[in-house]
Amino acid sequence: MRRVFLIVLVLGIMGALVVREVRLHRKPPLEMAYVGGQGITVWNSTAEVRLPVANLSYGEPVQVFQRSGDRALIKTKAGVQGWISSTSLLSVALWHGEMVLDKSTESMPLQAQGHTRARSNLHMRPGRQWEVVASAPGGTPVEMFARQATANLERKPRPIPMTEPSNLEDWWLVRADVKNAAQISGWLLGRFVDLDLPHPLPTYESSEHIHIVAWFVINHAVDSTGAVKPEYLVMGTRDGEGRPCGFTLVRVYTWSPRRHHYDTAFIERGLCGSLPVRTTPAVTPGGTARFTFSNIGLKGTENRQYEMTLTTVRRIDTHKAQDRKGRMRPGKVQG
Repeated sequence: MRRVFLIVLVLGIMGALVVREVRLHRKPPLEMAYVGGQGITVWNSTAEVRLPVANLSYGEPVQVFQRSGDRALIKTKAGVQGWISSTSLLSVALWHGEMVLDKSTESMPLQAQGHTRARSNLHMRPGRQWEVVASAPGGTPVEMFARQATANLERKPRPIPMTEPSNLEDWWLVRADVKNAAQISGWLLGRFVDLDLPHPLPTYESSEHIHIVAWFVINHAVDSTGAVKPEYLVMGTRDGEGRPCGFTLVRVYTWSPRRHHYDTAFIERGLCGSLPVRTTPAVTPGGTARFTFSNIGLKGTENRQYEMTLTTVRRIDTHKAQDRKGRMRPGKVQG
């Protein structure tokens, strides 16, 4: 009798599975979606005791047949079916928006490079309230293209002096090189990024009490030893997070071939510049280089253009602008 019961039980379970499979194949999907994470696990059930079926890659298209709480029943192009977390799915509209964002960063000039301090969310737009398109683990390399100060809508408003930025956070449009996944573009909260500044910029940042937001190799110098040394254009600020201006100061650091150290060759303060900065580096060491950026001045927005030859930098977009020739500052950094 017991054996008959076990046989009936097994046949009943198999029958239920067959019915489920038939219904799944006959039932049209509710929607199409894309996997919004790397290594997302597909489970055979929503029960506490369950088995993994497969792992899905970021951007993999799936058909969604059912949603139950925070779980979704899906099927892949390869025929793999099972349950995954609903939060790991991107709608078709959101996926297409992500593709447009990826395309836009391909043609934007790179402003800085860094890495995530901890696991960080990439959003479709600057702001905590916008959809998350991916999550980048701590230590993920990121390329940075644009910055925007955006209000934190989750923080309760508080009375503050008019001289302080109200409730604003720095957001960066980045392209993240997520491990075992494709490069993913999105907006990342600036405080979650550590910049990977090349030598000697960390020393100058500390000694001059500035916060570097962008840097570029603008020229090169040939050392007396024959070594070719990069020379840097730097944009920075002394303001905190949520500042209205992208940067308020410009520096150019050049290499002295005879004294074997970097010097501050050009200084400009009192700016309200915005990113991106566009550069045309010199083709040969000591040759002519140019850079431009948008600045908000006393007469409104202006497009500033500069030219650099050897260690001399001058503004060239207006006849009224005085040439600002390179000048040395106290303090040297040994190479």
